[in-house]
Amino acid sequence: MGVGLTAFGPIFAISSYILLANTPLTALGVGLTVLGLTILITPQHPVPKETVQAFIRSSCENLETLFEATGAFMRATYFPSNGKVYAYIPVTREQNIVMEDVEKNVGNLIAKSGRSLGLIIIPPASELIKNSFSEGAGLDTFASEILVDVSEVAESVKVVESDSTLVLEIFRPRVDVNFSRFKAVMGSLPTSIAAQAAAIKFLKPVQVLDERFEGNRIISRLKFLEWTSTPYT
Repeated sequence: MGVGLTAFGPIFAISSYILLANTPLTALGVGLTVLGLTILITPQHPVPKETVQAFIRSSCENLETLFEATGAFMRATYFPSNGKVYAYIPVTREQNIVMEDVEKNVGNLIAKSGRSLGLIIIPPASELIKNSFSEGAGLDTFASEILVDVSEVAESVKVVESDSTLVLEIFRPRVDVNFSRFKAVMGSLPTSIAAQAAAIKFLKPVQVLDERFEGNRIISRLKFLEWTSTPYT
């Protein structure tokens, strides 16, 4: 079921957006995609890690198609809501909507304010993070559990906190995707998962500032936003 929804959702959303310019139908298509992704990354029975990783890659590929179709290119903002992590994806250059209003639109799939228009999606690994979160754990421990133990996308991770930014060192990433639009919007898969963990841990919106690849590690910088801030200033 998850595979079917994940495959059908982007096609339906893209057709509605481009051919029909129909926002409700586009939202429905995005919703089907999100539902499919959620089913894929939260199997009811244990499955081989290779299968889970293949599903995650397929999910990212479908998001790549969706971002290409909608013209999304600006960085996603990860934010928590009711114990889960979502991502706001701008699809217009002008962004005057503040994050607290984005959060109020959770469930609508499309957030609009004036000329601001964006998608609200459930990013890959959101359900894993929700099910693994422990309030007492530090971000280092939590990020390690998600990236290393649960999703197995990296060998280890180190987190350094500095004011309103976080610096991550993700060692020996085992799973990533080579979809340029996905990476431009969401960051690399390991960085995306770490940003989701930071958002749920600190209960703040988080953006990927930048990341670079050095040998067998990824060095990423994350930025916290205030709820009264716009995604881009």
